[in-house]
Amino acid sequence: MSTTDTETTRDTERAARPVLLRSYDAPIEVEGRTVDVRVVPFGEVARVADPPRWDPYEEEWLPGCFDHQLNAASRIHANYEHMEGPANIVGHGITLRSELDGYHVTAKIHRSNAGDATLELLRDGALPSVSLEAHAVRNVRTKTGVVQRVKAHLRGFAFCRQGAFAGAQVLSVRNEDDDEPEVTIDEAFMPVDMDPGLIERCRQLGIALPQRYEAHPADGTPDESGTPVDGTRQTEANPDTSEDRSHGDSD
Repeated sequence: MSTTDTETTRDTERAARPVLLRSYDAPIEVEGRTVDVRVVPFGEVARVADPPRWDPYEEEWLPGCFDHQLNAASRIHANYEHMEGPANIVGHGITLRSELDGYHVTAKIHRSNAGDATLELLRDGALPSVSLEAHAVRNVRTKTGVVQRVKAHLRGFAFCRQGAFAGAQVLSVRNEDDDEPEVTIDEAFMPVDMDPGLIERCRQLGIALPQRYEAHPADGTPDESGTPVDGTRQTEANPDTSEDRSHGDSD
């Protein structure tokens, strides 16, 4: 496949991928032209539905899902009730941070007609809700059917009149910043911790194990005498190795 074909395929995938719009009531603090909002709540399971089938399901946003964007807050745009177009961008992010109750954005409201009108509505409490705009990238479906958003791309948020995820909807738009396809993994297929007894039995039988199941060396093992600190380590000396070394020293 040529480079042009690859780019065309990516453009098609981005255009077809939905933008999740989720609205909820959130405290909004206004100081001058700076607004602090919580754009994503943690520990909240909501009933949502997406086109084209509109089958309802439960959804939860997990801590860490937007961590890859913490240093790119300026690319998070704020608008009024998801109105499209540059003229409807009323502000942009200054900081994005993860706190105990969710992701928070400090945004600057622009000095424009749309920005001034939005700021007036915010100060009067006429826009009590926030609605995020995000592309889902990686999800986990739990045993109870809740779709947990593990990684997503936050493209912006809207100031709204209604919240509590009421009337959640999805739109399809192009987004050049998000090349990762969305993936949902059932919880049953997630890696699980291996039984320590089984690990030891495999070692005794000489069965090769993945590196993550290898023990780290005992404290005080010189770096030059074996594997490095970030590699596999032994919990006790290997009798065969010790014997070989003793013969080598006697020679």
